[in-house]
Amino acid sequence: MRNVGVIGLGIMGSAMAANLRKAGYGVAGYDTVSARRRELARIGGRVAGSAADVRTCTDVIITSLPSAAALSDVSVELAGARRGAQIVVETSTLPIAVKEEARRRLADAGVTLLDCPLSGTGAQARVKDLVVYTSGPRGACRRIAPVLKGFARGHHYAGPFGAGSRLKFVANLLVAIH
Repeated sequence: MRNVGVIGLGIMGSAMAANLRKAGYGVAGYDTVSARRRELARIGGRVAGSAADVRTCTDVIITSLPSAAALSDVSVELAGARRGAQIVVETSTLPIAVKEEARRRLADAGVTLLDCPLSGTGAQARVKDLVVYTSGPRGACRRIAPVLKGFARGHHYAGPFGAGSRLKFVANLLVAIH
């Protein structure tokens, strides 16, 4: 897995892409905002023309998206690409039901969607100080471990799909309480 895609190049996605480049990965990315695509090109990443284009040229895709609607749109587009990356690492903090809908849609296209939310801020993401809560099929989570090491200081397997988000929600609640 030397080619990684990143869809959603905002604060978190751009930091992950930059750290993956520093770790020696080829990174192809897409974002609807042209300034974010230009920033990816500046760090040596390949700017893709669409989410589907990212799937056709990478081994693994990381999504970092701002909304449930964005995940729905991206999953439809990725499902239609029909070749390329077979694992999508969904890092956004979104409702589990929305992620589950995307998981089913992608599974129909032969793609495994993993629920892998991040613990950390944008500042932490820039310095590779994130923790990833992985969930989904254990074998697929093991397969992406080298990629996670490219942008995070640690990762923990939380269990079946959706367990990563549940763990993230509990962690967020504990931060708010304390």
